[in-house]
Amino acid sequence: MGGSKSKSIKKHAKVAFTDQELQVLEVYFELLKCHDSNNGFLTQKSMLPEFPENPDFSVKLYNWMIERCKNKQIDYTNFVITLELLLKEQQEYYLSDYKFRVLEKFELFALISLGCLENSKESINRFTVSYSQGTIVIKELLNMFHYNKEIKNSQRNDLAARSVANSIFEQKSSIPFNQFIGLVKQQLIYANKMCKQYFTKKFIDPYLQFQIPQLTSSSFILNDQVLALLQMSSPDFNRISLLDLKFSSSATNDLEYITEIIIDSQQPLLFLFRNREDESQNDTFQQQVFGAYISIDETIETHFIRKREKDPMGILYNPKDQISLYFGDEKSFLFSLLPKYQLFMSTFDVQSKQCFAYINNRAFNLKVDQPYGLGFGGDGKGNFRIWIDEKVNGNAKNRINNKCDQTYEMGYLLEPHIEFLNLTSIEIWGVNYEKKHQKK
Repeated sequence: MGGSKSKSIKKHAKVAFTDQELQVLEVYFELLKCHDSNNGFLTQKSMLPEFPENPDFSVKLYNWMIERCKNKQIDYTNFVITLELLLKEQQEYYLSDYKFRVLEKFELFALISLGCLENSKESINRFTVSYSQGTIVIKELLNMFHYNKEIKNSQRNDLAARSVANSIFEQKSSIPFNQFIGLVKQQLIYANKMCKQYFTKKFIDPYLQFQIPQLTSSSFILNDQVLALLQMSSPDFNRISLLDLKFSSSATNDLEYITEIIIDSQQPLLFLFRNREDESQNDTFQQQVFGAYISIDETIETHFIRKREKDPMGILYNPKDQISLYFGDEKSFLFSLLPKYQLFMSTFDVQSKQCFAYINNRAFNLKVDQPYGLGFGGDGKGNFRIWIDEKVNGNAKNRINNKCDQTYEMGYLLEPHIEFLNLTSIEIWGVNYEKKHQKK
């Protein structure tokens, strides 16, 4: 090929792509033609084999690209022109349709996923998104992390996408496009970044690294979509390479074992809880799933037991100080997964108590009257946002306080009427960050 088509483009117009990128796109275009073509132009079948993770999206992408082409045919030049919108920043555009230059990558992704072929900003602003359409956009967004991997039927559930849609639509059947975009970006703060990386990896740089964490064991709660959801929402999840299962139970009396995990941990911990209001309910959507991500800085000895082990004479800690029962740091957050997806980050204002997580066991033999159990949030004097009593299961003391908290952002973790917990499953995962290569 020798980049002849690329040179031809550069003779007639200035392009945003480098010579090397144009050569990559030319090779990729020829690959797509090998899948299927019509007189040298791409067809719907041309792209399909390259999108096993999102086959429906590939068809919609083809239709969207056709709409951008003046002659309604995708030759190499039109291929490059339309990809500028998906791969380059606004200030870099030269050939692309100016009407779409102001749109961010996630907005473009959403328009493609919705099958919206409107050509003007005014028409797009009048476009409405239904609940079912919004769910599809979010599901296709989460499936990006399967890059060039076929999604099996067992993985094609849309619970994670529906939980985000439940939070965004709040009983509404449809909302304006701009409102939908804004609310999704509030929930999934890295949506725009991930879309740009997805298109870049798909068309320019197949070696670009972005993936969801690997699991060391199967989970009753986590799946690929849930992991993608958390990764697209939290700064720390972008750095996680592996989640190591530390504890999994049907909510039996295992507070001592949970305590040992927390004491021994030199890494952040992900706590997951599954709750059911009525044991007779079998519908998955009647379950509530929520949890806590507790960031632990291994360089700081903030926990009572760690201090005691390093300071057996009791010089550095006060056994009467209940605050020393707390652990975690400001990167910690609470979240709900079902029926609605919500994150509650730790607050940074002067009134924050920074009581991220709490553990107390009878074996501690503290000289202070504090409850025995596992807690999250609060004000240092109890009033936990989530409280798991020492008996863990079948205990009316297990509670969730949805109204207020002086450590995490305000909001209902579960439905407002839920106060007491009937836990059916608990999972605790140790977090391993990716190791950055040091420069020699």
